[in-house]
Amino acid sequence: MNSLLTESKIETATARAARLLVGHGVDQSPEEGMSLLLRAVECGEADAMCLMAALKGAGAWTQQSWPDALDLLQASAEHGWRDARVQLALLTNDTALAAKIHEGADEPDLWRRAKESIDLQGWVVPPEPRQVYESPRIWTVEKFASSELCDWIVSRARGKLKQAMLFDGKEARLNANRTNSDFVFNIVESGVVMLLVRFRVSAVTQLPIPNMEPPQIFHYALGQEIGAHYDFLFDGTHGYGRTGSYQGDRLATFLLYLNDDYQGGELEFPKVKFRHRGRKGDGVFFASQVSGKPDRMSLHAALPVTSGEKWILSQWIHNQTFAP
Repeated sequence: MNSLLTESKIETATARAARLLVGHGVDQSPEEGMSLLLRAVECGEADAMCLMAALKGAGAWTQQSWPDALDLLQASAEHGWRDARVQLALLTNDTALAAKIHEGADEPDLWRRAKESIDLQGWVVPPEPRQVYESPRIWTVEKFASSELCDWIVSRARGKLKQAMLFDGKEARLNANRTNSDFVFNIVESGVVMLLVRFRVSAVTQLPIPNMEPPQIFHYALGQEIGAHYDFLFDGTHGYGRTGSYQGDRLATFLLYLNDDYQGGELEFPKVKFRHRGRKGDGVFFASQVSGKPDRMSLHAALPVTSGEKWILSQWIHNQTFAP
């Protein structure tokens, strides 16, 4: 009996495929991962359909197609996959349908109607940003995301956080300047909704998606902070990244406040004595460069949380296609 695996320890085909696609704990083998995932989709595995929906939306290891992505999300929801159902509720343009989904309804044609109500072009249009500081250049954007969307993003990171590290252009290492924890999304963790959030970030910053690093969640427990630092990495001379030849650099940082039931934790720009704290669903973004050079006025910090816990989504955007 002791040699038998319990059901909770058996790795699903979809979980195995996901690890093969990104090389998590195994040698990366996208071809093997996609073969396994496609078989799981053909067998009607709901989690496989949900993952394939994200890959179709991104065009990752498969031909890009938003219609196919939404069809797969609908099929996954019809097969009972909760995450697919929640994503449809977040994407639907019909508030009554969204309410039914959140209430746990499972009536005939609900998932088809939810999918058909989605307006992708409208969904990615952000509110107008407002520039609040000239040097460094800082913009705020109120009500960038709904409360439900923020909760969904936080749910993707729970149980996956690790001690945050500081990347210096050569390697990531622990640093006393950074005491929070983080979680970095890869394509198999993202979901269709996260792909579309990045479209919305692109629209509000007017910077292209290929220039973006993988999105990242920062979590701050009581007393945790990030000391004053710059986001730019390139020193203008020495390349970095896997081959040591990448010469792109972070041009802008977008932050999305995922909760607001905490005290402290303000975003501070100490050189100009400017502090900002958004409400849940608000965004803020700022430039790390000016006239193609590092902006030394962009020194910033996340002040210590004095009560509760803070969740925030970070999206770094480079001045060229991100391929370190």
